[in-house]
Amino acid sequence: MNFYIDRLNNELRNILNFWYKHVFHDQCIASEVYSGGTINKGAPTGSLFLSKILYGVSAASRHLKENQYIPLADKAYIDLTTTFKNPKGGFYWAINNNGKIIHDELNVSYAQTFIAYGLIEYYALTANEQVKELLSEQISFIESILVDKEDGSLMDGFHQDWKPSISQSKSLGTHLHMLETYVKLSEVIKDGSCNMKIENLLELILTHFINNKNCEVIQNFDNQWNAMPGENWIGHNMELGWSICRAARSIRNEQLYKKCSQIAIEICNKAIELAFDKQYGGMFNRFDKKELIVTDKEWWTQSESVIGFLNAYSLTTDKKYLSYAIRLLEYIDNIFSDAIDGEWYDSVSRDGTPYLDKPKVHFWKSLYHNVLYCLETSNYLQKLYVGAGEKV
Repeated sequence: MNFYIDRLNNELRNILNFWYKHVFHDQCIASEVYSGGTINKGAPTGSLFLSKILYGVSAASRHLKENQYIPLADKAYIDLTTTFKNPKGGFYWAINNNGKIIHDELNVSYAQTFIAYGLIEYYALTANEQVKELLSEQISFIESILVDKEDGSLMDGFHQDWKPSISQSKSLGTHLHMLETYVKLSEVIKDGSCNMKIENLLELILTHFINNKNCEVIQNFDNQWNAMPGENWIGHNMELGWSICRAARSIRNEQLYKKCSQIAIEICNKAIELAFDKQYGGMFNRFDKKELIVTDKEWWTQSESVIGFLNAYSLTTDKKYLSYAIRLLEYIDNIFSDAIDGEWYDSVSRDGTPYLDKPKVHFWKSLYHNVLYCLETSNYLQKLYVGAGEKV
């Protein structure tokens, strides 16, 4: 397995080298970059994009024990804190190339949770007390403004001044990244007060976002917990499966861990049946319930699926899940990763042809999913083949 771990570390450097060479351009961060380093200077920059840089560079630098990429994280932190800080609290959604604020009331809450996540990883890298103070401020802001005081859920749908909009809702993405934030906070800060927050959020996710009858994942609700119509995203489902297992394990709640493990395994089974392309390989992502609506394959779905299958294998020792993880690892290597120019393609056609007219780096594709894939896959392989495996 050292062969795979070495490959994953080299892949991580392949990704970061592209960013350092082409995205960190003239000591500025470009927000849309194509193969070969062509930059779209008119593209807006998002706070979510910058926070994922914070996460990706910090986590990768800690894992590789290499410092050459850290100036990119430092620049992302400077841009985030000097340009995107909202005087009303939290951070703006995005800013265009002319300095005008762009607001997205549906997604701005989601960005706040990931900003906290990125700050945790950056603090773990730097041990900078100012970062820790900003992190504490951001967590407090989320808990005081975004959390529904009646049931502890997180609300989407705010104006720029953080007054609620008339169309508030609750999304899986916001809840999932807040759960991951609390777990990461508990690991890095060693804050025992996170345990109850993790447990409460886990219970809420298991109660509302997963249909207990058929283990199907529900992506969005209105503010009264009525399910909203929308697509079924395999990538989110797989991310949910391994994330809830990690959260339950982090608080050593055996009852919750058992329940989360069963859900994660069933999510993987459904993903194999519904989304694995038996002809060309790779995972489809977008469905209307069980009907495939897009045959192109997206980079992030492959990443989350590998982690999800490795998690299922660690829970069951069923080699079926390991087989799918390795098949996807090879698929990523052969189809998505650009070994010559660096980074991954955004998406490919069903037969694996990359869309070269799409940027490799853009508003929604930053240093998160493929960095996470390299780190988590490497960690799982280390534990499964070098160590004795994970226990509650």
